[in-house]
Amino acid sequence: METDPTADTRADFARSGRSLLTLLARRWHLLLVVTILFGTAGFLFASLQSTLYSSSATMLLNDPGSTSVFADNNRVAGDPSRYVRTQARYVISTEVLTTARSLLHNRLTVDQLRDRVKATSSDQLNQVSVTATDPTAEGAATVVNAVCQAYRQTVRNLTQANAKVTTDELDQTIATLRGRISDLDEQLKSSEGPADPSLSAARQAAATQLLTLQSRADEIAVDTATYGDGVQMFEQANPPNAPVQPRPLRAVVVGAFLGLLLAAGAVWWRDEFRRKADEKQDPAAILGVPLLGDVPEFAVSSDGRALPAAREPMSPAGEAYNFLVESIGFALAAEGGGSVVAVTSARPGDGKTVTALNLAIAMARDDRKVAVVDGDERMRGLTGLADVSHEPGLSDLGGDVPVSAAVRHLDLDGAEALDVVAAGTALDDPASFFRTGRFRRAVGRLRIHADVVIVDSPPLLAASDAAAIASQADAVVLVVGRGTPLRVLSEARHRLEFVGTPVLGYVFNRSVGSKRRYGYSYGYGRHTARPAAMVAPAGRHRIPDQRLSEGSEVEANQ
Repeated sequence: METDPTADTRADFARSGRSLLTLLARRWHLLLVVTILFGTAGFLFASLQSTLYSSSATMLLNDPGSTSVFADNNRVAGDPSRYVRTQARYVISTEVLTTARSLLHNRLTVDQLRDRVKATSSDQLNQVSVTATDPTAEGAATVVNAVCQAYRQTVRNLTQANAKVTTDELDQTIATLRGRISDLDEQLKSSEGPADPSLSAARQAAATQLLTLQSRADEIAVDTATYGDGVQMFEQANPPNAPVQPRPLRAVVVGAFLGLLLAAGAVWWRDEFRRKADEKQDPAAILGVPLLGDVPEFAVSSDGRALPAAREPMSPAGEAYNFLVESIGFALAAEGGGSVVAVTSARPGDGKTVTALNLAIAMARDDRKVAVVDGDERMRGLTGLADVSHEPGLSDLGGDVPVSAAVRHLDLDGAEALDVVAAGTALDDPASFFRTGRFRRAVGRLRIHADVVIVDSPPLLAASDAAAIASQADAVVLVVGRGTPLRVLSEARHRLEFVGTPVLGYVFNRSVGSKRRYGYSYGYGRHTARPAAMVAPAGRHRIPDQRLSEGSEVEANQ
């Protein structure tokens, strides 16, 4: 049945939202405290602010394209919106602010006015808005009105000055033309006979030019009177009713909101960073693979029994390993089959070694020839747990050592014998061994020897050997200990994605918390050699009764 990716995404988002709300609900007391603290801080900050009032005035400017006042002085741009922006800057120019300072009786300096006054333009409405701040409401309105008045006065003076310059030039030209016309009239009167056509034409041209210049002068006079200060409508400022600062209520609301966001973000980050796999379903979303089995926590008896699959196959833990055999069988079949399974974990102490050996024991009860291999050459936990000699073993199978010499047989009460392959001769560079053809040769020989090969690999994030082992396996099983941080599982998933070997799923191991547990602590810096166990004369071993002291390094959840 096909699934809708969009629907899955929406469902995941809804689950994430509900999870976040649940998390925030659990931390409500922290959110409340932080919100109150930030709201109080906002109130204190507002209390420290000086009182300021803000007042605004609006000037609707005339369309400069409709007048010729500035046409000869290049003050009008082709784009009216550009003219409005220019006038907004001109409002806070030194020239205008100097005039405003005089209107305010020198109460403020030009620099103080520039700091307090802001002018903005609206291109669509040819509108300039002027805003000023002052410690008093009346002072704010007075400053704004004074600046606007200064602007209008300055523009009016400039307009009149421009008009006077232009009209003075026209008057001089008109006077010259009139003199020219008078001279032509005298010449026409003094001529005898018919009038000289050229003189008549010259007089006519001079008269036409005179009329044009007089019309131009009249137009400038009309435009000057019409344009005036360039302001079509002025809405003066009034004293505001309330200051713009401080605003305690707004400061409290903003502070509380920021505090709530910060607290929620901190709670979310802390939960994401410290979130652990406390339930068996938790790792699935991170790893993207199914749960293969859930091994319950089992108590270690006084005689030190650590292998429930062999000692107590009908116990909850023994049944869990039997169920795990079935799950891995189905998962392998779905992946197309295979005989080599690497068992690993994200970190040390999650129980991979005990899981690998118990899994192999359960598989051997199905009358299959099973070999369990200690691939953790540095720590050799499985070799110690099975109580077999360290060599020859896996590292020796890369050479000419016969498989029969490297295999130890463990009898399982009437079932087919389980083959254990120890770590082998200690290597100076284990990582090199697993990356080279020697390890591939050893795995190939074990494939021929057994129906199923279970390899106990090092933790993924502790050594590079695990990735190399997984690359030669047909499938990977990841053991997840209860309490594993989800971020650690995320790193393990990325590591496995580079390998490319199918991950069948994960085993949720809850065998933590008892006072006496099997396993060992990791020390991936330097290998400490362990003494080899004695081999029985017949070459066959019963599964040992691992009797350990309270201070033993071997733990059931290793």
